[in-house]
Amino acid sequence: MAQSSDLEALRGCIDLLSELRKCVKVLPGARITFTSESCEDTLDKFRECVVYSYISSAEAEKARRYVETLRQLVNEVSALIGARGWLLPREAGDFARNPVEHLKKKLTLYTYDLLRRRINIEEYASKARAALGSSMRSNLRIIYEVYVLVAIVYHLSKRGAKLVYPEHRFIHFDRHGKQVSGTVPPNLVINIDGRGALSFFLEAPRPLGWRDFKDLQQVWRFYITLRPDLMVYSGVVLDIVDLSSPDIPIKRPDVIIECKELEDWFIRRRELKGPVSPSISFNEWFKRWLSGLWTGLADVLGVDSSIVKEVTEGRRRGVWVTETQLIKLYNAIYKPRGFYLVSSPRLPAHVVNELESSGVKVYDGVVVGDLKALEGVSEEILKYARPPPEDYESTLLVELTKQLRERGLEVRREDLVQALLEFALSRVEDLASYLKAKRALAEASP
Repeated sequence: MAQSSDLEALRGCIDLLSELRKCVKVLPGARITFTSESCEDTLDKFRECVVYSYISSAEAEKARRYVETLRQLVNEVSALIGARGWLLPREAGDFARNPVEHLKKKLTLYTYDLLRRRINIEEYASKARAALGSSMRSNLRIIYEVYVLVAIVYHLSKRGAKLVYPEHRFIHFDRHGKQVSGTVPPNLVINIDGRGALSFFLEAPRPLGWRDFKDLQQVWRFYITLRPDLMVYSGVVLDIVDLSSPDIPIKRPDVIIECKELEDWFIRRRELKGPVSPSISFNEWFKRWLSGLWTGLADVLGVDSSIVKEVTEGRRRGVWVTETQLIKLYNAIYKPRGFYLVSSPRLPAHVVNELESSGVKVYDGVVVGDLKALEGVSEEILKYARPPPEDYESTLLVELTKQLRERGLEVRREDLVQALLEFALSRVEDLASYLKAKRALAEASP
């Protein structure tokens, strides 16, 4: 049953609903037809009225501002790093085109059920509030995460960062369909002049593709592995799957960045769920693995060992933990070299102290549009850039750039390559002698 406040918020839309009912005809099979062309317009007005009943104009304006700021920034950064274009996840992409129109779509099926009288107005009010609130939170969360990622890359582009992956130079910020082949690829990889490469993974890992129960046994851990907002790896890392690892099924990230957009995120709690009911042959294996994981992390969560036992035995669904506890849990499980929290709201001193005493560096007050606030994060991440060991040419260029910097010369990679070619052309005889000597040495080697 809906709370009275849910229904009360909808009172301003009742007249539109009455008008809509007058021009709707329910056919056999519960099919809906409209008796006039104006009904479509009435349906649209009713859905928009419902949206603004539960989402304030200020919230809608904030969403529009977020997506417009993100769009401008991604376009700018794409040009700076040499990308051809970009794409958000499907839901967030539709939200970014027009937040209010996206929210109206979330009401369509519920509205048709209301018109068919499959649900009453109280049930409709409850479902509408939940759907709109959930959609706003999830979409603003992914918008904020992408903004943080792109803002970091923006600052790195000022250091000469260029896109090296994906090769088609079209950046996908979603992971839909990216892991069906059994790999977990990055969303993008950049190379920074004189420093090396960084590989970025947004909301990974997600479940891998599988064909039968034998495959599922191998990839099952991906279904229950905690998923950080943003992971960064040193160098060019094109796949992070590591099924041989005894705890997490991926290579350990060098950096984790958690992004928190909600104003009250640090007082929220969520349920950390335990194992599912037995249904497949490897469940006992999974249960033993999960039991060891939970027991080892009991101190991090501050959970009594008896509660952990109940969860791992299936007698309790999960444990309620705060978001700050969950951040510390991520740090304990993944053990990255650097862990950073980026928070939109300013945090109370005790929250900052709790996290930083656990090895989490906090950047708070990072609002969408304030690029300067993320400059420090990008400087921190830059320390983890590394040239790919298999790319000998890049390694030599990085080393040469480093030695020139020590001599007071800052040179971009493309300028250095051009200067080397020009220098070689001016010393062709010396270069030829060097290459002949190097070839003779190689031929003389056993």
